[in-house]
Amino acid sequence: MSDAPVTTAWVEFRETLARHIKEITRADPERLDVAWFFLRYLKRLEKRAQATRSARDLMGPMRGFTRFYVDMVDQKDELAERFDDVLQAHRHALRMEHVAGRSEAL
Repeated sequence: MSDAPVTTAWVEFRETLARHIKEITRADPERLDVAWFFLRYLKRLEKRAQATRSARDLMGPMRGFTRFYVDMVDQKDELAERFDDVLQAHRHALRMEHVAGRSEAL
């Protein structure tokens, strides 16, 4: 695990993942349905996010999640809104991590 401090944006990202996982799990998606695979990606991201303090460590899994989204999810679907929410939270965490790194360098 890195020695970088945990930013508020990173905590918010992990909370965003947990919220979406809980909501989709409650809906009980059918096995092998797009929502079921979406949930599996979210759980994979959450597992990795809990194991690290850096948003950069999730770049690979986020790319995989993005490819899945582009290939499988209808842009007008509820999952598209969830994807956008997760992506925006991750991007915000990356920006805050970058800003924190730059301010430490000064």
